[in-house]
Formats: sequence, structure tokens, C-alpha cells
Amino acid sequence: MSERSRVTIEKIDTRTPTGECPNCKLNVAFDHLSRRDVWPALKDRPFGAARSSADSNGASPSPEPPPKDDIFRVVEHILACQSCKKTAVVHQHWGPNLPAGDDHDAIATAIKQRASKPRLLVLVHPRRSAQTLDPTAPQEVRDLFSEGTRCQEAGALRAAAAMYRAAVEELCKDRGATGRNLKEKIADLTSKGVPADVVRDLDEARTLGNWSLHDGLAFSYEEVDDVASLIQEAVFIVYVQPEQRASLRAARQQRRDRARTGA
Repeated sequence: MSERSRVTIEKIDTRTPTGECPNCKLNVAFDHLSRRDVWPALKDRPFGAARSSADSNGASPSPEPPPKDDIFRVVEHILACQSCKKTAVVHQHWGPNLPAGDDHDAIATAIKQRASKPRLLVLVHPRRSAQTLDPTAPQEVRDLFSEGTRCQEAGALRAAAAMYRAAVEELCKDRGATGRNLKEKIADLTSKGVPADVVRDLDEARTLGNWSLHDGLAFSYEEVDDVASLIQEAVFIVYVQPEQRASLRAARQQRRDRARTGA
């Protein structure tokens, strides 16, 4: 489960929780449309207290105590944004409410009492889109980067780091950089007009991939995400800006040509 899918909704177990709408990106109040357990069993959790029916004498029977909830469970919340009116589906993951420290008796008591608490909220719909590269980048670079973002969103961070490294290698190949290894190829990008700070960023992507693959180091989502952003910035400088400058030069030349011909 990736960090990107996690959300923060204040007072989600009320009729009007608040937070950032994943659709319109505004801080809003939501209308709470429904709430139910979806795992390990399907069970409705309405907000209004259920009324027990009266017996033949008019007296309300004593309700049986409800069964204890599962320590591990997933509660689905469907919210409607009061601004854009679109819905969002959020899963609330519950887990053991264990005391801090190493008090084994207290831990055993908490487990026996089946006490649990919300651990995290995960956005199920709308799904947040992964990062992409500008279409001016070569297709091979974009494909490798896209595969890396899919790995990242699936929580396979070592695989994501490897794919980002492969995207950098393909970028070097496209720019005609040479060297005995990827480090030297990245360094050779300076001879192709790539700024030194961009070269340093690309080398950082190479290093992350190497450490993940060869040294078995585990990096956080934020660290891997930062490398993805560095590659995006590098692609903007290497591919997008030259394309924009070429387009502006062509537009200026076209205006001059029209002025000369009187068109």
C-alpha cells in the first residue's frame, strides 16, 4: 500500500467529516453517505441507533449485547463533497490498540479485550494518478518511468528505484552519452549540453537504483518519490525547454517572414 493513497479526514465517523476532497482538491465538509464493514465480514454501521421493537406487553425487551468487533477490520466510508458533489470511497483500517512499552500483561489484556483503533485511511476512489513524463521525452524513457511509477504506487519501492535507474540509462542512450558504465555515461551528459545540476540529479537516481538492487537498502516512499521528481525536472530541462525554445524561434521567424512579404 503506497503512501500516496493515504488520506486524512477529520472526524470521519461523524455525519459531516472534513478534509481535502480528492476530486476538487479543496478543503471541504463532506456528507457521510454510508459506512459499513467490508472485511472480514460485511456489516452495516448506520449512524442512528437501532430501535428495539416492544414486546406484547409494551415493554422493550433487553437487547442482546452485540458481538465484539474483529481486532483487524476494514470499514468503508462513502463521502460526498459539499462543494463539487462528487463522491469518494475511503477504507478505514483498524488494528490492535496495544499499550506502549513492554508490559506483556497489559498487552495480553488488550488482546483479550479485543480492543482496536483506526490505524490509517486509504483512498480507494478516485485513484490518485502516478507521475508521468512530458510527451516530448522519448517513448522508451517514458515507458520505463511509467513502469517505475506503477511499482511505486504498488509499494514495490526497490523495483521502482530499479526502473527509474533504467529510465536514466535510456535517457543517456538517447542523448548519445558514452562511458564504460552508467556513472560515466551520466557524467558525459555535460558534453551534450546538459547542465551540471541536472547531471547530479540523474546520478542520484542511478545511486538509488544501485543501492536498492545491489546493497538491498530499503528507502522510504518519499525518498523514491523525490528521485522520480528529479527525473521529471531533468526531462523538462533536457527535452521540454529546447522544444519550447524551438517553437518560439519558429513563431518569431514566421512573423518576420510575413512582415517581409507583406502578408
